[in-house]
Amino acid sequence: MNDYVIDLHEKGLISLDTNGDYIMNNDHFPPQPEPVEEKPAFKIEKGIPMPASLRHKDRWTHLPFDKMEVGDSFVVDDMHSKEDETSLRGRATRENNRDDGKFFSVVKNPDLANSMRVFRIQ
Repeated sequence: MNDYVIDLHEKGLISLDTNGDYIMNNDHFPPQPEPVEEKPAFKIEKGIPMPASLRHKDRWTHLPFDKMEVGDSFVVDDMHSKEDETSLRGRATRENNRDDGKFFSVVKNPDLANSMRVFRIQ
Protein backbone atom coordinates (compact mmCIF):
# COMPACT_ATOMS: atom_id res chain seq x y z
CA MET A 1 0.00 0.00 0.00
CA ASN A 2 2.76 2.43 0.91
CA ASP A 3 4.54 1.87 -2.41
CA TYR A 4 1.31 2.69 -4.20
CA VAL A 5 0.82 5.94 -2.24
CA ILE A 6 4.44 6.96 -2.79
CA ASP A 7 4.09 6.26 -6.52
CA LEU A 8 0.94 8.42 -6.70
CA HIS A 9 2.71 11.18 -4.79
CA GLU A 10 5.75 11.05 -7.07
CA LYS A 11 3.52 11.25 -10.16
CA GLY A 12 1.78 14.31 -8.71
CA LEU A 13 -1.57 12.59 -8.48
CA ILE A 14 -1.85 13.14 -4.71
CA SER A 15 -0.34 15.68 -2.35
CA LEU A 16 -0.17 16.40 1.36
CA ASP A 17 -2.57 18.91 2.90
CA THR A 18 -1.76 21.13 5.92
CA ASN A 19 -2.72 18.31 8.31
CA GLY A 20 -0.34 15.85 6.69
CA ASP A 21 -3.13 13.87 5.05
CA TYR A 22 -2.97 12.81 1.42
CA ILE A 23 -5.50 14.39 -0.90
CA MET A 24 -6.13 13.68 -4.57
CA ASN A 25 -5.27 16.32 -7.11
CA ASN A 26 -8.47 16.67 -9.11
CA ASP A 27 -6.77 18.04 -12.19
CA HIS A 28 -5.23 14.60 -12.87
CA PHE A 29 -8.50 12.66 -12.67
CA PRO A 30 -11.42 12.98 -15.05
CA PRO A 31 -14.44 14.68 -13.56
CA GLN A 32 -17.15 12.37 -12.29
CA PRO A 33 -20.48 12.65 -14.07
CA GLU A 34 -23.25 14.41 -12.21
CA PRO A 35 -25.69 11.96 -10.67
CA VAL A 36 -28.72 11.57 -12.88
CA GLU A 37 -32.04 12.04 -11.13
CA GLU A 38 -33.98 8.83 -11.54
CA LYS A 39 -37.32 9.07 -13.23
CA PRO A 40 -40.11 7.49 -11.17
CA ALA A 41 -41.02 4.06 -12.47
CA PHE A 42 -44.75 4.74 -12.30
CA LYS A 43 -46.88 7.84 -12.29
CA ILE A 44 -49.71 7.70 -9.74
CA GLU A 45 -52.87 9.19 -11.14
CA LYS A 46 -56.06 10.19 -9.35
CA GLY A 47 -59.61 10.47 -10.62
CA ILE A 48 -59.41 7.73 -13.27
CA PRO A 49 -62.69 5.72 -13.23
CA MET A 50 -62.27 2.02 -12.46
CA PRO A 51 -63.44 -0.48 -15.05
CA ALA A 52 -66.55 -2.47 -14.16
CA SER A 53 -64.48 -5.65 -13.83
CA LEU A 54 -62.70 -4.15 -10.81
CA ARG A 55 -65.72 -2.44 -9.30
CA HIS A 56 -67.49 -5.80 -9.15
CA LYS A 57 -64.51 -7.70 -7.76
CA ASP A 58 -66.64 -9.13 -4.93
CA ARG A 59 -69.28 -10.36 -7.37
CA TRP A 60 -68.57 -14.03 -6.73
CA THR A 61 -67.89 -13.94 -2.97
CA HIS A 62 -71.47 -14.89 -2.05
CA LEU A 63 -71.45 -18.16 -4.01
CA PRO A 64 -72.06 -21.26 -1.82
CA PHE A 65 -68.90 -23.23 -2.62
CA ASP A 66 -68.25 -23.97 1.06
CA LYS A 67 -71.79 -25.34 1.67
CA MET A 68 -71.86 -27.80 -1.22
CA GLU A 69 -71.55 -31.57 -1.03
CA VAL A 70 -70.44 -33.86 -3.85
CA GLY A 71 -73.20 -33.95 -6.50
CA ASP A 72 -74.65 -30.54 -5.57
CA SER A 73 -74.88 -27.70 -8.08
CA PHE A 74 -76.15 -24.15 -8.40
CA VAL A 75 -77.03 -21.85 -11.29
CA VAL A 76 -75.60 -18.41 -11.94
CA ASP A 77 -78.12 -16.75 -14.26
CA ASP A 78 -76.73 -13.28 -14.91
CA MET A 79 -74.00 -14.21 -17.37
CA HIS A 80 -74.05 -11.46 -20.00
CA SER A 81 -70.59 -11.69 -21.53
CA LYS A 82 -67.60 -13.92 -22.13
CA GLU A 83 -65.83 -11.96 -19.35
CA ASP A 84 -68.56 -13.04 -16.89
CA GLU A 85 -68.02 -16.67 -17.86
CA THR A 86 -64.25 -16.35 -17.56
CA SER A 87 -64.59 -14.65 -14.20
CA LEU A 88 -66.87 -17.38 -12.80
CA ARG A 89 -64.55 -20.10 -14.09
CA GLY A 90 -61.64 -18.29 -12.43
CA ARG A 91 -63.53 -18.23 -9.13
CA ALA A 92 -64.14 -21.98 -9.38
CA THR A 93 -60.47 -22.54 -10.21
CA ARG A 94 -59.44 -20.64 -7.07
CA GLU A 95 -61.70 -22.95 -5.06
CA ASN A 96 -60.16 -25.97 -6.79
CA ASN A 97 -56.66 -24.79 -5.87
CA ARG A 98 -57.38 -24.89 -2.14
CA ASP A 99 -56.00 -27.87 -0.25
CA ASP A 100 -59.39 -29.10 1.01
CA GLY A 101 -59.99 -31.89 -1.52
CA LYS A 102 -63.00 -30.22 -3.13
CA PHE A 103 -63.29 -29.85 -6.89
CA PHE A 104 -65.81 -27.82 -8.87
CA SER A 105 -66.73 -27.74 -12.56
CA VAL A 106 -68.48 -24.91 -14.42
CA VAL A 107 -70.62 -25.75 -17.46
CA LYS A 108 -73.05 -23.85 -19.64
CA ASN A 109 -76.61 -24.38 -18.49
CA PRO A 110 -78.69 -25.80 -21.38
CA ASP A 111 -81.94 -25.10 -19.54
CA LEU A 112 -81.56 -21.31 -19.24
CA ALA A 113 -79.98 -18.78 -21.59
CA ASN A 114 -77.15 -16.60 -20.21
CA SER A 115 -76.52 -18.96 -17.30
CA MET A 116 -73.88 -21.35 -16.04
CA ARG A 117 -74.15 -24.26 -13.64
CA VAL A 118 -71.46 -25.00 -11.06
CA PHE A 119 -71.13 -28.62 -9.88
CA ARG A 120 -69.15 -30.01 -6.98
CA ILE A 121 -67.70 -33.19 -8.40
CA GLN A 122 -65.25 -34.15 -5.66
